[in-house]
Amino acid sequence: MNDSFNFMKILRLGSVLLLFLYSCQNQKSENDYQYPADFDKVGSTCFIWTVEYNEIIPEISRIISMKDKVTIFYDERETDTTDIYNILKNNKFNSGNIKLVNIGNKPKSNWIRDFGPVYLINSKGRKKIIDFGYFGKRLGFNSEIAKKNELPIIGSTFNSSGGSRESNGKGTLLICETHELDVNKSKTKSEIEEEYKNKLSVTNIIWLKQGVPQDDSRLNGPLSDQIYPNGVNGHVDQFCRFADAGTILISSVTDDEANMHPILAEAKKRLDENYNILLNSTDQDGKKFKIIKVPLAPLLFMEKSVGSKNIYITPVTSYMNFIVTNSMIILPSYTSTKPDDMVLQNKEKEVEDIFRKTFPNRDIIKVQAAELNSFSGGFHCISINVPE
Repeated sequence: MNDSFNFMKILRLGSVLLLFLYSCQNQKSENDYQYPADFDKVGSTCFIWTVEYNEIIPEISRIISMKDKVTIFYDERETDTTDIYNILKNNKFNSGNIKLVNIGNKPKSNWIRDFGPVYLINSKGRKKIIDFGYFGKRLGFNSEIAKKNELPIIGSTFNSSGGSRESNGKGTLLICETHELDVNKSKTKSEIEEEYKNKLSVTNIIWLKQGVPQDDSRLNGPLSDQIYPNGVNGHVDQFCRFADAGTILISSVTDDEANMHPILAEAKKRLDENYNILLNSTDQDGKKFKIIKVPLAPLLFMEKSVGSKNIYITPVTSYMNFIVTNSMIILPSYTSTKPDDMVLQNKEKEVEDIFRKTFPNRDIIKVQAAELNSFSGGFHCISINVPE
């Protein structure tokens, strides 16, 4: 009798323990949100419709829609859907893969990567949105996205731009010191790091130093003579990107290129410093990264009148500002700016070869980027991925 009683007691305790362990595991799966990587499964690639970029966004939307989903946000008070579809039809898009979404809080800017929703996703496919400040502003765009999709949204008092962060989807984040300290002037590095860990569920943060010189703020003064930058003090997506959880692509400048122009010499100095930081860094599991150097895109110069004098602006040109979808890479190209420049053509052939080897399961589609770069951004800047 005693033995039977003890056996039943042990059996009940065992059942309770199993239920407890199951409950803990289930709770963990509900809360194991991760900040996904660009190369993770994409539900849709999103753009904001603006008249200013009507030639660029339809072209990229057309290309992506051939195989993958595209979402275009528009404001019905500014643009009629008939007008959008007519422009898209001229680009021979796949209508079954493009969705138009009316947004009342659509910003005038099209740089959705920077101010748009930061999606986190858990193992059950549930999503939530993190809403950072954007240069001290709260635009209302992300709140409307969250409401339309019935997603929880969590705010932050910190400023952060999507182009300034690069995730490997496993808990490692790349950020750039000059940009983070500039947009969060009252915060320390440790405070910024703690906020990212809390809000994005990352465990490992790698601080790079400076971005490429062309991405400096114009307020910092000229880079050389009367040549000014036109950037935001170091967005990571202009020079360094994850290709997979353990592989990093980083822009590089050769010694010969550095001798050609002082801006290239400064770019080499900064990129070499960042490269060495990555060489001495590890991922969230303590493993070293595979680091692949990619040639730096050519410098471009634009003359601009400021008051009574003329200056030159050098926008950020970059092969790193690419878009990743499930099926393809939209890779910036610059060969049309100098069609007879064999040096540039050979460089782009090298870049294309690197991308084909690095992304063997995706089509590499080259698109001219110089026009968009003249507005101070690139393809990655005008797009944002919704994780699947």
